[in-house]
Amino acid sequence: MKNMNKFKSGVLASGLAVVALFSQAAAADAGASVYQKNCAACHQANGTGMAAVFPPLAGNSNIKDKGLYIAETIVKGKSGKLTVNGADYNGMMPPMAYMSDADIAAVVNFVNKKFAGGSEEISADAVKGIR
Repeated sequence: MKNMNKFKSGVLASGLAVVALFSQAAAADAGASVYQKNCAACHQANGTGMAAVFPPLAGNSNIKDKGLYIAETIVKGKSGKLTVNGADYNGMMPPMAYMSDADIAAVVNFVNKKFAGGSEEISADAVKGIR
């Protein structure tokens, strides 16, 4: 009986690990999909932006592990001078508050990890607090 309980515990732990792994993959896929749909036209599919027009997200130290800043920029938009990797930009990003809190959190986490090299994540509740 003792061995059966260990077996059940091991199966349960393995199952939870698989669910967590798939959840992380689904979240990354969701972030990539939201990025393609809402961000890639300006910031490009690879996050490099367009010189003198749209700032790059790739390698941008201004956004690394600054999820709330990224989310606020998405929700409220941004305008005025901005320096990224030594290059100046003076444009306007429109507010995209029409996006759901979950989609904004997913794209923020995707951009932070994929392009800025960060590791921190934010939640949909954190985005809700910015609105």
